[in-house]
Amino acid sequence: MHEYSLAQALLEGLLAHLREHPAPGSIAAVHVRQGELLVLSTEALREAWRILTEGTVVAGSDLVVERVPAKVRCPGCGYLGPVRYLAEEGWHFAVPVLACPRCGGRAEVVEGRDLAIVGLSVDDATPPRPGVAA
Repeated sequence: MHEYSLAQALLEGLLAHLREHPAPGSIAAVHVRQGELLVLSTEALREAWRILTEGTVVAGSDLVVERVPAKVRCPGCGYLGPVRYLAEEGWHFAVPVLACPRCGGRAEVVEGRDLAIVGLSVDDATPPRPGVAA
């Protein structure tokens, strides 16, 4: 289960950070940016998060996922920006095309593949939850 291992990696990194920089209150939400090229189920990721965080200082926190669109750079013409999407009538989603939208050349993906924690929402009025920080 891909999402479970990704949630585990996020949690391990966050707990390591919190051991060195404890939060002044209870962690209410963990904000994550997910590149659109990283295929995963947001629902499965949130469920894995809920299960894995039990008994830790971030138990009960919401995992807030922001989707990041793909961005490419073309070494040929210098284009830097969003990708073009291919969509046909009846498709349930648009497919990002990883070629340069300007010249059609081969493009490098510069954004849209990552999954990373970008912030925490802390409830200062609530003391930190007791739990294991490891």
